[in-house]
Amino acid sequence: MTPRALFAALLLLVCLPALAATELIQLRYRTADELLPMAQSILGNEGRVSAHGNQFIVNASPAKIGELRNLLEQLDTRPRRLLISVDTADSNFQSDRGFAVNGSASVGGVDVQAGRGEVNGRDQVRIIRRTTTSRGGGVQQVQTTEGFPALIQVGQSVPITTTSSGSFGQVYSNTEYRNVTRGFYVTATLSGELVHVSISSNNDRLNNSRPGVIDVQSTDTRVSGRLGEWITIGAVNENSQADQSGFLRRNTTQGREDMTLRLRVDAVD
Repeated sequence: MTPRALFAALLLLVCLPALAATELIQLRYRTADELLPMAQSILGNEGRVSAHGNQFIVNASPAKIGELRNLLEQLDTRPRRLLISVDTADSNFQSDRGFAVNGSASVGGVDVQAGRGEVNGRDQVRIIRRTTTSRGGGVQQVQTTEGFPALIQVGQSVPITTTSSGSFGQVYSNTEYRNVTRGFYVTATLSGELVHVSISSNNDRLNNSRPGVIDVQSTDTRVSGRLGEWITIGAVNENSQADQSGFLRRNTTQGREDMTLRLRVDAVD
C-alpha cells in the first residue's frame, strides 16, 4: 500500500465516528411541530430534522443526536390541564343636581317670566337631585391544556338603525346587526409554579343613555404570576362633569365609570 493510500485509510477511520446518522425519535406527549424550533436550534448547521406527527426524523452525528435526545426528554412532558378564570367588574355612577325657580320678575317696563308653576296661586321652587348607580360584570371560566389557546365569548346580536336623506329629501333607513360580546382569547404556559399568560379580551356594552351607541373596551397583553393567584391585567377610570345654567336655573351632572380586569390560572390535575 502506498503512503498516500495508507494516509487516506487512516483518515477515513478517524472520521467514521463523526459521520452523520439518521434516526427516528418518538415523542410521548408533545407534537413534533411544537418542539421543532427547539430541535432545529440544537442542531444548527450540524444536522437536519423534520417533524412528522409525534416523531422526529433526524440526520446528524451521533453526538448531536444524543444531545437532542437529552433535550427532548426534558421537554416531552405531559401538559397540564388548566382552569382559567377572568373577572370583569364594571361600576357606573351618575348624579344630577340643581334647582329651577318658577316665577316672574319685573325690570323697568319689562316682565320676565321663568315658567308658570303655580300651585294654589303660589310659584314653586324645584330642587333637582337624581342619582343612578349600576354594577355589572362577572367571572368567565374556560378549561384548556397548557400551551394551547382557548376562547370563550358570550353576547348578543343587536339591530343598529341609521337614517340618511337623498338629494330630493327622501329619508332612507338602514338596519344592521352588530355583535355585542364579552369574552377572551388566552394561552397559558407553566414554568414550575409560575404561569405566563397571553390574553386578548373584549367587553362591549350597550350605552344606557344613548340608544344605538355601543361602548367597547379591549385588552391585549402578556402577564406572568403565580399559579392560583389573581393577576390584575388592567383598569379604566373615567370621570365626567357638565354644568348648565340660565335665568333662575342651574343643573350639574357628574358621572363616573370604573372597570377592572383580572385573571387567575389554576391547575386541574
